[in-house]
Amino acid sequence: MSEEITQSPTTTTNEESAQPEVKPEEASASKPALFDDGEMPPDEEEAPPSTEEIPEAVKAEDISIPDGYEYEAETGKSFLDILNDETLSRKELGQRLFDLYQSQMVKMLEGLKAADKERVKKFTADMDAEKADWMKQCESDKEFGGQKWEGSQAVINRGCEHLATPEAVRVMQAYNLNTHPEVVRMFYRAGLLVGEDKSPAAGNGTGKPADTAMAIFGESLKEYHKRRGEVN
Repeated sequence: MSEEITQSPTTTTNEESAQPEVKPEEASASKPALFDDGEMPPDEEEAPPSTEEIPEAVKAEDISIPDGYEYEAETGKSFLDILNDETLSRKELGQRLFDLYQSQMVKMLEGLKAADKERVKKFTADMDAEKADWMKQCESDKEFGGQKWEGSQAVINRGCEHLATPEAVRVMQAYNLNTHPEVVRMFYRAGLLVGEDKSPAAGNGTGKPADTAMAIFGESLKEYHKRRGEVN
């Protein structure tokens, strides 16, 4: 009698049954680096060299200066330093250039004020010197100066009051004309006439008011009226 041998099913432990099934492609993907086949990663393509040229720095001789102007070294250096700073954005470049322009405008205005102050100072000094010179000429004038000067001043003042308005006097004082020898001479002669011809009808023998202007300017005024056809 043949002996039947029955094969009992293989029993597995819980640990063996809990292990997940690993697929071939997953096993290949999770292969440790130790078992790499040694293939090297492809070389990265080397970037081509830049063809963009670095701009040359702007120099002082590259700037055209208009005729009549001089290159100011300190301001020019500040301008070139800003212009050649490649780290500045366009906005920063514009701001820096505007700030430089603003500072130069302030400096220019201060210079104009100082120059104007000096001009006024010089003009005042020149006017004072001119006035002093004219007064010396008046004091030594042969007609109303010299020993006559003290008494002539009242006559001059009387003539000025007779001929000139207050506004005219202010204008003459502003330009020193009140001390010009010829202007003073005119008032002196007018003052003499006013003192002599107290009566409105006196002085010309015609019964008409004395013509102060005619007395002062004489034949020159007659010639002027003759040219205009006002006298025969």
